[in-house]
Order: sequence, then structure tokens, then C-alpha cells
Amino acid sequence: MAENPVSSLLCRLYELCSSKTNVLSRVSDGHRFEEETAEQVYYFAREVGLNPNPPRMTLNLPTRSGNVHQFDVSFGLGESLFVLECKDTREAAKDYLYYFNAKIMDYLDCSVDEGGLSIKGIFLSTVPVAESAWRYGLAYGIRIVDPESPPPEYMLTDLDDSALAFALTELMEKMFELVERPVNGRGLSASRVLEEYRFLCRRWKLG
Repeated sequence: MAENPVSSLLCRLYELCSSKTNVLSRVSDGHRFEEETAEQVYYFAREVGLNPNPPRMTLNLPTRSGNVHQFDVSFGLGESLFVLECKDTREAAKDYLYYFNAKIMDYLDCSVDEGGLSIKGIFLSTVPVAESAWRYGLAYGIRIVDPESPPPEYMLTDLDDSALAFALTELMEKMFELVERPVNGRGLSASRVLEEYRFLCRRWKLG
């Protein structure tokens, strides 16, 4: 598995999302999920040198709209700020993902003036995320984690199939490229990356 600390964190977050599939979804459960995610990030950050922020932090940087936005969990890594949205709900996650990206996009044009800060999104859901939302998230460089969709980083853990491991490693690199250059990263197509991801997921699940 890649040494990038975000890769290791995504594996932990996938296990957390998967553990929540049988929990009744109420407002209190949603807050608990945010708190558990923040705790995971905080303790992991101390191990690997990430810079965690307090939970539910309001990002006080200039925006195009003049509004400021709160994010459930966030941490710094180099010149990047990773912001996380946590949804423990039985409702479809699609609209939440669109709103999450709208908050990020409100900062994008202004963040360059703040020393080159780059804002990157991670969306966590305890219910499966619709394919259309997955395609949208990939196009805008958002990493999505839900119980039915293990990150390539997770699938690479203790994998004996060398051909599958090679394909997953290439897929992981494509996903990180989309994070670094959303929409047109390396000329990648979000639809093609999603098709490749789903195909490799099926292979991995078959063992």
C-alpha cells in the first residue's frame, strides 16, 4: 500500500463507515459519527504528522460568496487542507455530496491568495452513494468512502494477487491525480475511472 498518510487514513475511515451500517440513524447518531471520525483523524494525525483541526471548524478564509463554511472534520498536510463531511443517515447521500462540494468550491478561487492553500474533500457515508454522485465526486477530486466501496488502498492490504495489486495501484494513482487536478486531471475521465474502480471492486470481492 502507498506510504501517503492519506491512504492509510482512508483505510481507517472505511472500517469506521462499515461499522455503522446497522446503527439507527438519528441526529445524535450523526453527531456521534462526526465525533468518532474526528477522533480517528486526531489520533492518526499524531502518529504520522498531520495537523488536525478542532471538530466542526469554520474555515475563516475569503470566499467568492462572502459566506464562511463549517466542516465536520479537517486536517492539514503540507500546503493542502483536507476537509471531511460525515453522513450517518438512511437518506440518499447524493444531495449532501453536492452541497459539500459547493462549500469547497466557494473557497477555491480565493485560496490561492492565502499562500497557495489547496482544499481537498473526503466524503464519508454510512449508506451507499449513488453512481451519479460517485461520478460527480471523482470529477471534482473528492474521495468518497461508503460501506460498499472500499478505497483501493484498503483492497491492497494483504493482497496476494499481483496482477490485481498492480491494477489497484494504478487506479489509486489516478484517483490521487483527480484530487490534485479536479475535472481534467491528466485528461482522466471520471466515468472511466469509476468503471475501472467498480470492475476492480468486483474482482477483489470475489477473492
